[in-house]
Amino acid sequence: MPVVKPCIVGRMGSTTYYETTMTGRELAHTVRPAKETDGWASAGIEERMQREFNMNRIRTSLVPYLAQQKDRFFGSILVLVEGNSLEFEPLEQIITQNLPAAYRDSAERLGFVTINEGEHIALDGQHRLLAFREVITSGENLGEFASQVGEDEVCVLLLEFEDKKKTRRIFNNVNRHAKPTGRSDNIITSEDDGVAIVTRWLLDQDRNAPLASREIDGKDSELVNWTSNTLGQNSRHLTTISTVYETAKSILKLHQFEGFDMAKNPVAPQPDVLDRAYATVAEWWDKILTLDVFANALDDLAAIKEPRFDPTHPHTLLLRPVGQVALVEGLARAIERSDGQLTLTEALRRANRINWSCTPESMWRDTIVRADGRMVARKEARELAADLIAYLIGAEFMTEEQRHGLWDRWSSARGNDLSNDNDPEGLPEPI
Repeated sequence: MPVVKPCIVGRMGSTTYYETTMTGRELAHTVRPAKETDGWASAGIEERMQREFNMNRIRTSLVPYLAQQKDRFFGSILVLVEGNSLEFEPLEQIITQNLPAAYRDSAERLGFVTINEGEHIALDGQHRLLAFREVITSGENLGEFASQVGEDEVCVLLLEFEDKKKTRRIFNNVNRHAKPTGRSDNIITSEDDGVAIVTRWLLDQDRNAPLASREIDGKDSELVNWTSNTLGQNSRHLTTISTVYETAKSILKLHQFEGFDMAKNPVAPQPDVLDRAYATVAEWWDKILTLDVFANALDDLAAIKEPRFDPTHPHTLLLRPVGQVALVEGLARAIERSDGQLTLTEALRRANRINWSCTPESMWRDTIVRADGRMVARKEARELAADLIAYLIGAEFMTEEQRHGLWDRWSSARGNDLSNDNDPEGLPEPI
């Protein structure tokens, strides 16, 4: 049955499009993902448009977001309809009398579009479309707003099929030029990621937060680089917002805060939980900043540029983002293994005595730094470095099996021949 919708008609290059809204239920019932299509579309565009859907992402992230988030919102969905399926009637043809002169030009582009029955394909927004379908067909047990999702109005851009080549070109360019937001932007703007919220609060001057900008040597100085995930040669920042985010995750996991993993819970934790989480992470960072390396930096941020890139300096790794993430994860692992016997204060006192230089002869070579001085940002490298730190500051809380496992991984990473019993390289002495 044809559907009539109010719309705006526009044109870009050779392409005419119609902007309207459809409810979630209308989308779920009348629009299909590209890979489900057949007939007129399959032979020409299926090979470019058929993507494996990430159903895990749909069910664990998008569906809970729709069903549990009052402030839910999705961007436009681009829908391809069969040729000659759209009929547009401009407002100027419907209102023929008493239309004010100021509205006449716009009345040519405003009106109603009739969408005839046919096969409609989501060129862009297939995962969002499937999320609507999942919520609408799976019942109300998904969340308190699940029953309302079917009536949600979504902006839809309608394109008529002209030929296969043009359709492939549009699909390719929509996906090619769609630039996802960067990690720093996500941390700064997310109101649903609990870790991101806590991370931003750590930079909040109104909270007197430990990582808020402060006056150093008579200048207002920002401690955290929130525009980039790296620290360059001339950077005066102490760390990056991405690094703070990773440390907050480790701390919250240690203290068993639930509901902060966006992959499992796309809705922000309750305010009282966020407050407790922030207090916990802020206490950690207050104490971390008492380490000699950071205390010295807070006296003169300009002075950190040289030791940050000097492999012989005893603090160099702690001035690099990868080293900072490994430090906090290592502290958390050592404290967890101690079952409460090792306090954060004592763990930091021990960490303060570690040699953080990264020369080719250092214990860090081939963990998070190569012999040529380049940092290794891979997850496995950070994991190994964190385990080494946990051993250095809490060896007495490790089993013999855990120590041997660490030695095996550390030695292998450094290229040692574990089958050679002639004086094999042993782990460094713990603090």
